Amino acid sequence: MGSEGEPLATFAETSGRTIDAMFAEFDAANPALYERFKEITLALIAAGKTRYSSKTILCVLRYEHDVSTTASDDFKINDVVTSRYARKFVAEFPEHSNFFELRELLAERSPPKPPPGFLFAFDDH
Repeated sequence: MGSEGEPLATFAETSGRTIDAMFAEFDAANPALYERFKEITLALIAAGKTRYSSKTILCVLRYEHDVSTTASDDFKINDVVTSRYARKFVAEFPEHSNFFELRELLAERSPPKPPPGFLFAFDDH
C-alpha cells in the first residue's frame, strides 16, 4: 500500500507503458546484454547448477558494465526486466525450463471473479 492506504501504482500507470513493451525496447537497444546473460547462464549450467537467480545474473551484468567503463553514462538495467530475461532464456532453451523459478506474471493474471451471489451496485444518477 502507498501513502494513506492508497494502492501502489502499477508500472504501466507510472511509466505509461507495459513491462513487456519496455523490455522489448530495452532488449532491442542492448542485444549484447542478453547474449552475456545467456553466456553466464549456460556457464552456470555447465558448472552443475540446477537452479539460479536471474536477478543475481543481472547484478553481475551491472557490475561488469560498471568496472569496464569509465564513462559516466546513464546505462541502467531496471529490475522489472529480470523475469523477462529469464523467460527469454527458457524460450530459447526449453530443456532448461526449471533453471529459473518463473512465477505467474501479474500482467497475465485474469481479474478476480466476484464471489457467488455478489451484486454490483450502480449509481443511477
